Amino acid sequence: MTFDKKTVDLVRAYLSERRGEMVRDLMRLIRVPSIRSDPKPGAPFGEACLKGLLEAVSLFRENGFDARVSEGNRYGIATYGEGPSVGLFGHTDVVPVGDGWDYCPPFEPAEIDGCVIGRGSVDNKAAIVISLYVLRAVRDLGLPIGGKIVVFIGSAEETGMEDIEAFVKECPMPDFSITPDNDYPVSLGEKGICRFFVRSRESFTDILSFEGGLAFNVVLDKVKIGIRSDSALARAIPDAVKGNDAFSLSDEDGVLTLTAKGVTAHASMPKDSVNAAALACKLLLSLPALGEGDRRILAKAADLLSGVYGEPFDLTRNDPYFGPVTTVNGIVRTVGGKFELSFDFRYGTSVPACEIERKIEKTLARVGFDPVSLDNDEGFRLPEDQPAAKTVIGIYRTLTGDANAKPYYSAGGTYARHLKNAFSVGTSLPGYPTPKMRVGHGGEHQPDECINVEGLVGATLMTLAMAAGLLDTL
Repeated sequence: MTFDKKTVDLVRAYLSERRGEMVRDLMRLIRVPSIRSDPKPGAPFGEACLKGLLEAVSLFRENGFDARVSEGNRYGIATYGEGPSVGLFGHTDVVPVGDGWDYCPPFEPAEIDGCVIGRGSVDNKAAIVISLYVLRAVRDLGLPIGGKIVVFIGSAEETGMEDIEAFVKECPMPDFSITPDNDYPVSLGEKGICRFFVRSRESFTDILSFEGGLAFNVVLDKVKIGIRSDSALARAIPDAVKGNDAFSLSDEDGVLTLTAKGVTAHASMPKDSVNAAALACKLLLSLPALGEGDRRILAKAADLLSGVYGEPFDLTRNDPYFGPVTTVNGIVRTVGGKFELSFDFRYGTSVPACEIERKIEKTLARVGFDPVSLDNDEGFRLPEDQPAAKTVIGIYRTLTGDANAKPYYSAGGTYARHLKNAFSVGTSLPGYPTPKMRVGHGGEHQPDECINVEGLVGATLMTLAMAAGLLDTL
């Protein structure tokens, strides 16, 4: 179909009239605290993720669309139309909420200054709403898009993507796919992602526990360290943290708990983040009362945490398409008295996956930590002169009036890496304001995550136009 000015105006008016419904549906999805937990019968990613998946599938059914949950309850599918296909891919699972929400509890969303605030508002329950209203607009306006739209509703994107892996095995892949889980104008590739845990060879003595974080892909912003109250180390800490707002103390049942607070960020964008474990290590290492064994462990950990652009692992690379390697810690824990840390590496296609693994192995041997687990998923890059790529960027330029807009290559990891002819875009068009928040708030994976509603409406129009444009190329 020709997505001319008359059609654009028609769709824009249709979506604008349903702004309130879009907010209602987004808030409905946000109210489900769909964080992954231990598997249960019929709930492979935990009961909360299953509830989030079922809620989204119900939303499509209530709007009159053919929608189902996969065998095994890993993902949902909703469809409309016949013929060649374009897929819209989103997910209902979210990362843990963290502390310090200023505007509303994370799963009790609020609309403030034209924005919806709540965990998942951007990443990625907005994509489910976008997909629903793309289907509604096509059906209700009778748009002759000349094909079939397949909506994928995931429930484990943040924690391994077993959902999309199951889909690829069980279902035909769409001819083209759009993943509204990134930024505009359009991403034509994604960094490789290497995730692993490391463990100290020695066990702590005075330190009873060192715990924080729940996800690989979030900069660790809070840790709690338990220390024997009768130790010299515990007696030295109160004076060391006096007047420092990054630290707080509590003492109960013979254990002094030191809490360190940093600044979180998405693992793909660690600039301006502050790792709480690194803060705690620096403080404890400054104290003469820290025992030699614990000092050795924390010094090695501090070495590994000393940079977010590959510095500790001799991996400072700047890919011409993807930019620098990033190396982020998201989880720390004690297991049997030994210290474990997670890492999330993101690297461009110019860096071979084997080099990443070789540098990790060499660095761990140097500092004296052992690898516990490692998963390495190479990235991909599509050429800018591909006809479909030209189509989607052309549509973006036309609808926004930004003739200079160019595609980019992403540091994030989306479902696009598992699909053919896949493009990832945003859930909100750029240029729409969000409330002025303190540093470390408002973005995906941050407290007070928020999305501008008009930006969401614009992204829905953009997604529909791109889907129709891609079908026209077949």
